[in-house]
Amino acid sequence: MGNNNLVKKFTKLVININDKNRHYQVIVVGAGVAGITAAYFMAQAGVKVLLLERGPFPGSKNMSGGAVFSLPTREILPEFWQDAPVERVLVDQQYWLLTDSSAVKLGFASTDLNEPPYNKFTVMRATFDRWFAAKATSAGAELWSGCKAESLLKEGNRVRGVYVSGRENGPFTADLVILAQGVNPILAEKAGLLKKAESKSCSLYIKEMIYLPEEIINERFLVRPGQGSVIGLVGDNNAGLIGTGSIYTFNEHVSINTGVSVATLAQEKVNIGLLLARLKEHPLIEPLLKGGTTVEYLAHMIPEGGYHAVPEIVFNGMMIIGDAAGLVNGTHGINLAMYSGRFAAESAIEALHKGDSSQKGLSSYLEKLQDSFVLKDLQDNKKVPGWYNANPTLFKDYIRMINQSALQASLVYPVSRRDKRRVILKEIFAALPARKLLIDALNAIRVIR
Repeated sequence: MGNNNLVKKFTKLVININDKNRHYQVIVVGAGVAGITAAYFMAQAGVKVLLLERGPFPGSKNMSGGAVFSLPTREILPEFWQDAPVERVLVDQQYWLLTDSSAVKLGFASTDLNEPPYNKFTVMRATFDRWFAAKATSAGAELWSGCKAESLLKEGNRVRGVYVSGRENGPFTADLVILAQGVNPILAEKAGLLKKAESKSCSLYIKEMIYLPEEIINERFLVRPGQGSVIGLVGDNNAGLIGTGSIYTFNEHVSINTGVSVATLAQEKVNIGLLLARLKEHPLIEPLLKGGTTVEYLAHMIPEGGYHAVPEIVFNGMMIIGDAAGLVNGTHGINLAMYSGRFAAESAIEALHKGDSSQKGLSSYLEKLQDSFVLKDLQDNKKVPGWYNANPTLFKDYIRMINQSALQASLVYPVSRRDKRRVILKEIFAALPARKLLIDALNAIRVIR
């Protein structure tokens, strides 16, 4: 009731905009990479833009470590690695298919990946986001840290600004608002514009940052100074539940994480913290982390529902970007968020130039996403999340079979190679009937693109 009265009380302010100090052309809510990208490009174009961050500084509420892909990022920030606070150049990419006692390891390593324009860097989000936000403010954006957007100001079905608390208080109006709040677009939900995301569309990841001396990381991960390794984990990292994990190397830290859908955690009554503790004790992973000191331990929700879980993202006077728009896949990391921020900025600039920030006037944002790899990739693989949900033991069944086959292939028997192949095939069909193998193979071809 109180918020409704506030909205009514300031409707006249919204319409007349008498106080120019409380009006911006664009207000961006959330200073993650999506919001910063949007603010950066708009500020470069001379737009009066306000960037709100509820934490003490941009990046303060992010999971510390992550990866930035060079080729797409340099389209937004050319030659960014020359002054950005990047950590290691990733030259070794591995995937481990885990059981509780073994792993089939797939990977690729190349010194070619250590040459400009590189491929992938590890970054600490707390430092990378601050660096990027400084670029936005240097371009002319106004950044308010320690400010929380409490609610949207609306006039009829049109968004007209936000009500702010913290460093500044009260209503602030805008020609349009861009929401970059992360996985939970709470303001849009509170305003009745979106429904809360389904639990099956969100995964909960838990991460631990572990300090280790640089030379020990180099030795254990078989890399040279300044170079790094990333290991994708599937299978026993989640005790066989559908989900993924990873190990990333930084200058003097190693991060380890694992994630499972919120719906699965609730259904199976699993504590994800115990899954991470169990993973750290795995006989092939424990030696990589031995002697390290935990410096950070945190959890984060990530939208992983795919194409069908992307909500409506364009409204009268508002666009939604990044994680809040469900624009996440496992390949591109934070780059989808950055691209959505850029496209939203371009659409905002066009709309402001035309004086039309209605849903129709902002529709080019969705068109830009559809024409890019961002939505094309999500659309191509739109059936994958449903396939996983319908086959909850998929990882467990096949990874166990693959590891058992690899074990048999590794053992040396006093038999002919033909007889040994028969033993391996017998193991495979004992684990999974031929009919199931055929059906799953056909479904994989149909679903994965």
